[in-house]
Amino acid sequence: MAKVLFLVHRLSLGFGVSVVVEELSKRLVMLGHRVVIGTLQADHKITGVPIVIVDVNAVTIRNVARRFGVDIVVAHTWPFFDLLPSLRPLFSCWAWEHGDPPPAFFGRDRWQRATAILDKQQNVYPNIDGVIAISEFIRHDIGFPDARVIYNGCDHVPDGGEKTWDGGEIETQRPLKIGTLMRLGRGESKYKGNALFLDVAEQLREAGIAAECSVMGRGSTADADEFVSGGLSVFRNASDEERAEYLRGLDVFISPSQWEGFNLPLVEAMRRGTLAMAFDTGSHPEVCPFVYSNVVEMVATLKEYSSNRALLYEHAAVCHEFVNGAFCWDRAAESFSEIIDKRNQPRIVREVRWLKAGGTRRLRRYASRLRSMAQSAAKLI
Repeated sequence: MAKVLFLVHRLSLGFGVSVVVEELSKRLVMLGHRVVIGTLQADHKITGVPIVIVDVNAVTIRNVARRFGVDIVVAHTWPFFDLLPSLRPLFSCWAWEHGDPPPAFFGRDRWQRATAILDKQQNVYPNIDGVIAISEFIRHDIGFPDARVIYNGCDHVPDGGEKTWDGGEIETQRPLKIGTLMRLGRGESKYKGNALFLDVAEQLREAGIAAECSVMGRGSTADADEFVSGGLSVFRNASDEERAEYLRGLDVFISPSQWEGFNLPLVEAMRRGTLAMAFDTGSHPEVCPFVYSNVVEMVATLKEYSSNRALLYEHAAVCHEFVNGAFCWDRAAESFSEIIDKRNQPRIVREVRWLKAGGTRRLRRYASRLRSMAQSAAKLI
């Protein structure tokens, strides 16, 4: 069985990649593999999985990997992708791509983001053992058609089961409960679609559709101001249990995001038994049965659900059946296990190859290159 080192920027609550790394790690251990996680910061532990705080340095990563007897190094996020080529052929090196939102969605660091994307395409992907993409959209978006697609799972949240309606009048008279999940604040607001969700709420009011709109996410009171000012309820910094109950209590979950590599909140809502809607962009057509071209189309459908609760519950059942059939963490871990079992070589073989290829000199040269890149990036900020 393999010994795997996952590298991730942070292992923290509220971050989708952290969920992916944790769920994969637990299931790979159950399959008999050993997993270590290297990260810049962590706020929780995972039973049976060592977590090591590391520096962004090829020598440091090499030493951690050797200490734990690692055969395979997998980078999930920046800034670890750039280190992978210098770690071959000592280790089998893989990039697990969650994707990068288009730089145009950001401000002053957009050129740095564009440079990082280009660097991966030119210098990382062609010089490592393989690339995993979390959706067909990401496989296309990263410009590397040889990437293998392994979808995320949805079963890290409890299955809410299908919702049932008894046909009573009280149900048809109450307002629709419509909500979303997102990190609050301006950092990702442009591509996460904050303004679009506010637009949906405003158009529902103008159309006279009775609805209670809300947002749940991590952030400060100030971060929530734009939603409170727009007449929405805001639930901040909820626990996992509160998050699961929130998703179950909604009639409709809306993802207003303009770019997603997968969209965990969307599949989490469907797993809880709630109907989910999203815009026809990014990976949404792969992960959600109900996607829309614009706010007008979405509001028209919500109007229909307001007067036809039988249709609402029918479509919620479609979502629940779809997501449970399509996305499973056991399947994701098994898919990766099959790949590494076929491609993995004994570490002693890689040690010999690495020494013959002048590995120590390569690491030193790469460390110098990283220092130069860091100095250039600092000038852009």
